[in-house]
Amino acid sequence: MSKLRFLFLLSLLGGLVACAPKNTSLQVNEVWSRPGLAGGNSAVYFVIDNGTSSADTLQSASSDIAGAAELHMTEMQDGNMQMMQQEQVPVPAGEKTTFEPGGLHVMLIGLDHDLQPGDTFTLTLDFASAGQIPLDVTVREP
Repeated sequence: MSKLRFLFLLSLLGGLVACAPKNTSLQVNEVWSRPGLAGGNSAVYFVIDNGTSSADTLQSASSDIAGAAELHMTEMQDGNMQMMQQEQVPVPAGEKTTFEPGGLHVMLIGLDHDLQPGDTFTLTLDFASAGQIPLDVTVREP
């Protein structure tokens, strides 16, 4: 009887897992920024989770705390780390695109004021299909 009960519970659990909600939208998570000084630069990092069945494209970013917000990629070229501005960033369907130190990031150029750990501000991402997504960004140490 206990084997039968175990198999029943196992099949019930499998059914519940199969019915668990899945991400069916484009979401941005794990959002944070480095500290920075007024007049200087900082960077914002996050994970784009495209749970849709269609690819999208991140076209730009904007924030009212900096003179400019640009999409950048840090990469090794000829033995040197370099930042290259990206005109856009593809976001494949059903995949995650990670913006992280040493890789993709949003560069905030010409900060209006100091960014200290614990501060918050808004960054808006503009996608070709998903449209504008405002993010609450928290400043923290890397």
